[in-house]
Amino acid sequence: MPLADEARRPTALIVDDDHVMRMLEKETLSQFDFDVREAASGEEALTMLAEAAPDLLLLDVDMPGIDGFEVCRHLRLRRDMTEVPVIMVTGMDDIESITRAYQSGANDFIAKPINWPVLGHRARYVLRSAQSARQLRDLEEKQAAIVRAIPDMIFLMDRQGVHLDYKAGFGATPYVPAEQFLGRKVAEVLPAEVAGLILRGLERATAQGDLQSVLYQLQMPDCIHHYEGRIVPSGPNRAVMVVRDITLEKVSAEKIKRLAYFDTLTGMPNRENFLEKLELELLRARQAGHRVALLFLDLDDFKRVNDTLGHSTGDVLLQAVSTRLKEQLRAGDMIARPALDETGLHLARLGGDEFTIVLADLEDTQTISMVAGRLQALLARPFQLGSQEITVTASIGIAVFPDDGEDAAALLKHADTAMYHAKDQGRNNWQMYEKTLTTETTARMTLENDLRKALERDEFHVVYQPQVRTEDGAIVGIEALVRWQHPERGMISPAAFIPVAEDSGLILAIGDSVLRTACRHMRTWQEKGLKIPRVAVNVSARQLRSHDFLESVAAIIAETGIDADRLELELTESILMEPDAQRIDAFHRLRTLGVHFSIDDFGTGYSSLSYIKRFPIGMLKIDQSFVRGVPDNGDDAGITTAIIAMASSLGLEVIAEGVETRAQLEFLRQAKCQKIQGYLFSKPLPPADMEDLLRLGRITPPM
Repeated sequence: MPLADEARRPTALIVDDDHVMRMLEKETLSQFDFDVREAASGEEALTMLAEAAPDLLLLDVDMPGIDGFEVCRHLRLRRDMTEVPVIMVTGMDDIESITRAYQSGANDFIAKPINWPVLGHRARYVLRSAQSARQLRDLEEKQAAIVRAIPDMIFLMDRQGVHLDYKAGFGATPYVPAEQFLGRKVAEVLPAEVAGLILRGLERATAQGDLQSVLYQLQMPDCIHHYEGRIVPSGPNRAVMVVRDITLEKVSAEKIKRLAYFDTLTGMPNRENFLEKLELELLRARQAGHRVALLFLDLDDFKRVNDTLGHSTGDVLLQAVSTRLKEQLRAGDMIARPALDETGLHLARLGGDEFTIVLADLEDTQTISMVAGRLQALLARPFQLGSQEITVTASIGIAVFPDDGEDAAALLKHADTAMYHAKDQGRNNWQMYEKTLTTETTARMTLENDLRKALERDEFHVVYQPQVRTEDGAIVGIEALVRWQHPERGMISPAAFIPVAEDSGLILAIGDSVLRTACRHMRTWQEKGLKIPRVAVNVSARQLRSHDFLESVAAIIAETGIDADRLELELTESILMEPDAQRIDAFHRLRTLGVHFSIDDFGTGYSSLSYIKRFPIGMLKIDQSFVRGVPDNGDDAGITTAIIAMASSLGLEVIAEGVETRAQLEFLRQAKCQKIQGYLFSKPLPPADMEDLLRLGRITPPM
């Protein structure tokens, strides 16, 4: 039954067969602000009760037909009226009648003759009591529902830790069955350490009257469980402890921490973890006056592993590298020195193929070189990945606290700089950081930024150097060369910016621009009716590794409308060392289209006749470092002569670049070199000047 609304008058139903009694009772209850209805018999009362339940029922016991006892019993059988307060009015004051009244479900009784003022107060009291009982029961039900819903255990204890009561929430299971701890002290049930924590919490909660929290763990049959207990006072010498099993939260927190602080591929500490540990080591080193070394390791040519064998193999290789480092890079393997125990050697993977090693508590730098050498020796041994054997090398940069940096960020930056210096020195070596490296790195970064701007501002332009026939100076070819006119620094040599463009990937955009520009100039000369020799365009290894480069060459030829056999792509020897089947096939398809291929700077790389035979190469270009030494340097003369003879035997054309003197020209004529290129005939020219030379068709060298 709903509670009586405080904003409305409570309703009362008077049931009595005596009209006068009903009138007097109604008058009395009306004075106490009741809205009164009447029934003259038990039958009428049951009919009215079927329609609506009153807030109070005043029921006469002695009535013809259905008496008051029977009406009350019928009322209590209905679920919606079990809580309607009932006052029995009786002229019988014997104990048996009073007992019958309570047994039938009455809340109170009043004997005749009625004290009318008392009746009103009594009705109000019974109504308030019923409402309070309902509110209390609702509260208890809510509390019971809350207890059932929450995953907590609730213990009532006294100050001495005796379990007085226990309630279990949803899915909550106590450490031992309730019958084994109720009435017993905490110290008799739980381990001494845990019991001590709880007793101290009970003492503080009851003494200070505030909330106390305790964390503890217990060995359960399945695993170790973690618990959080919150203790609040409940009276002067009692407290309630709400206990939650936080094992899942603990495990989840550990997983989150592991994801945040450990590399998922290798299980090694990640960058965040590494930086925190490094800062702690630096703090200890400042206090102890020791040094800390940071070794930054980067695998050489790891991208080639991913490109040729796939990223899954690359991941397996990284796992194998990390396992070898973790298992075999130990102090005992390197040097008997207490400073290099487990606490003084920290390994981490920063990402990709980058690893770091921190050596703490160093009194000098002698150990660093030993560790760097050990690292190289560990990686030098081949890795067996299934049926595939892979050998890797690493470039290592080293920075030392406090000489090379006072904090983790500075040390990491400088070790990274030293690592790139190691790569510049030929890879597979280690280098210590020097302050001059930062200057070089800054200059390199500035140059890279300027390169990006140069692409946006169209600061690159293409010039052309003619290639002539040795016998008569007839123009038989042209090489397209890129030049960069910097708005502040003037002309920048390709030798200065091409390596930076290669490393940054900007060579892709620059190379595409040069090829497209050269083809457009060829189209213009072609439309003017000029006889155009082959135009050679340099192509970098990085351009060729891009998946769509060879297809884009065909697209540019089609777009500009040039004759494909007028285009020659100059390749470096390093490209021949990557005999990828799909790439070789693409070369042959372009050759079928008409495009020619030559090898630039032949003799300076890793030349191999077997590789040359697999590619559709038509010409070898003798590097100017050999041409510069002829005819006076015997070695250069011998190498140059050998290259010309080899090319002739293979049916390849040959051209010598960098020819600057008559003596060099005469030597090359005698050696039967077919083509010449160099300043003796012409420096690189802008398109308009090259057009004028094409009209002449030949160049006579100065005497």
